Amino acid sequence: MLHDMIFIVTGADHILGIQPIIKRERYIEYMMSLHKIFSYHIPTYGVLSEIRQDDDTDRPPFEKFPFLFLKKINEGELGNVNKSTKEFMCISMLLRDLPIIDNDTFIIKISGRYLIINDSFMKTVKENEHHTEIAAIIRTSDHNTQQYTFLYAMRFRYIKQFFEKSVQLFDSGVSIEYALFSFLKEQNLMKNTITVDELGILTHINNDKIFAIY
Repeated sequence: MLHDMIFIVTGADHILGIQPIIKRERYIEYMMSLHKIFSYHIPTYGVLSEIRQDDDTDRPPFEKFPFLFLKKINEGELGNVNKSTKEFMCISMLLRDLPIIDNDTFIIKISGRYLIINDSFMKTVKENEHHTEIAAIIRTSDHNTQQYTFLYAMRFRYIKQFFEKSVQLFDSGVSIEYALFSFLKEQNLMKNTITVDELGILTHINNDKIFAIY
């Protein structure tokens, strides 16, 4: 499909041991974040995992939004793996179901529960959408040993290569944050990667009542 850029949005329904009040809070976070994502009017694809078929109370409201395609993955379908590996598996499964996408399309991957609160990152993507020599736009973390993966942009040709060739990395417990950054370095793509100082996204990691802007 010929688009200059598209969103890929990830989300999870049931979290082990989640309390009803927390699930309600997550629903509200998803609703706010998805409204912001769709306000850009960029073609958007999604994947919602850990769907509990016998309880749809406060399920993340993906079905209320006009995704071009929404991949649904039932609870337990991904097996007993950690959060990072589940995200890798979810995106891999979504990519296999997407229509034909031009290799130069910018894929903007975003975690559906985190809220974009300023447009600095999106402005950078927009400014470089036609500069096809730019391979990725990221923010690094942990002293430049990995990158944040709740929001980044990468050309489809490279994100496809990464998800096709990196399955073995997760057998040893390597995080997607480390693996994706390692891929950019190993493929000699860092010279064509823009690193930004901020993503302008509000996060609420692990529902621990601590919000942070990255």
